Amino acid sequence: MIEKKVKEKKCKECRAVFSPYKPLQIVCSPKCAIDFARKRMEQKESSVWRKRKQQILEKTKTLSDYKNELQKEVNTIVRLIDLGQPCIATGATKGKRNAGHYISVGSNPTLRYNLHNIHIQSEHSNSWKSGDTIRYQEGLKKIYSQQYFDFIESLKSTPPINLSIDQIKDSIESARKIIKELKSTESTYTPDQRIELRNKFNKRINIYHTSFLIPPPTY
Repeated sequence: MIEKKVKEKKCKECRAVFSPYKPLQIVCSPKCAIDFARKRMEQKESSVWRKRKQQILEKTKTLSDYKNELQKEVNTIVRLIDLGQPCIATGATKGKRNAGHYISVGSNPTLRYNLHNIHIQSEHSNSWKSGDTIRYQEGLKKIYSQQYFDFIESLKSTPPINLSIDQIKDSIESARKIIKELKSTESTYTPDQRIELRNKFNKRINIYHTSFLIPPPTY
């Protein structure tokens, strides 16, 4: 009788090649079996702890935490809409990029999530030049139009918004879906297209009344 040759395997623990004496054997020795089982248990416990930690963090989040989380997602949307575009204020194409607010969060927190109020801006212009307001204005007029700039100025009359945690969580979920969609294409857009995308996604994030969301005409 011809004895069937056992196919060699690589030990899942020490990576040494060995000849198993059982079909489903994945480690080469009792020591490796113990070490492999211990690591698997540690990984499982670590996974359980990560989930538990996330649950704890979620329960201790404040309204301010949720607002900042939504701002992060909205800023990501702006970076994807304005992908490949120069700084709105300086025209620079190199360096770190920010999602820069034209009307600052400090001066008018109501507009912090309105995509029309946020455009791609260089770190230097946004942070070191305190928003670079004058050149930001010029950039809006040059890239889009005087009409669009006037619309953004008119947003200052937006009534104050008082969002609950549940409302913000819904907006965060919508924003993340938008980000996924934008990342699936990673396209560059014309000025008109960028305005239309801001209209479209402002509506989906569902924070502002439609009277403060400009329709998509040709500028």
